[in-house]
Amino acid sequence: MAAAIGDMQFMEDSEDQAQFLTQVLSEDQLTASSKRYVVWSSVMAARDKALTDFAAQLTDAVPDAEKRDIRFALSRMAVTNPYFFSRNFAQVNAGGSLDVLHMRDFQSIQVHDEIGYHYACIAISMVNGGYNCFRSHVSSLQQLGESDEAIDQAMRITSALMAVRQATFTQEQWGV
Repeated sequence: MAAAIGDMQFMEDSEDQAQFLTQVLSEDQLTASSKRYVVWSSVMAARDKALTDFAAQLTDAVPDAEKRDIRFALSRMAVTNPYFFSRNFAQVNAGGSLDVLHMRDFQSIQVHDEIGYHYACIAISMVNGGYNCFRSHVSSLQQLGESDEAIDQAMRITSALMAVRQATFTQEQWGV
């Protein structure tokens, strides 16, 4: 084993990714709360038990209000990511709005932390490949005054966690 973070052991081939995760989590462009939104949204969207267990070692416990926001983000992105992504490849002269997906408007879901919610959505959209939604939520964060450096840190955290997911899968399949 070449590196360890918490209980997670990384092989030599994943040492760079382990260092990347450690580094990006230590940066301070994001608040502790926004980091939790990104970490937990990423791992919940990945639907990977080992990654979820690992995430518990990376952040403080998630308060119920943040869990509620993340659940809404996961639920809504599960619908919007594939729907709006697929519309890039089909000339369909119907639909194309949140209304046709029977989604409540954003104000009616009353999220606890609007910035955290949008960070959750960009993390989930990265994992799901929902790039139209990703762009929309990045734009929302910029309009709310979030810096490009903070948004980039969120994207790198998600990328690092997906690298951990790959490393753990490879180790499970091929061993040490």
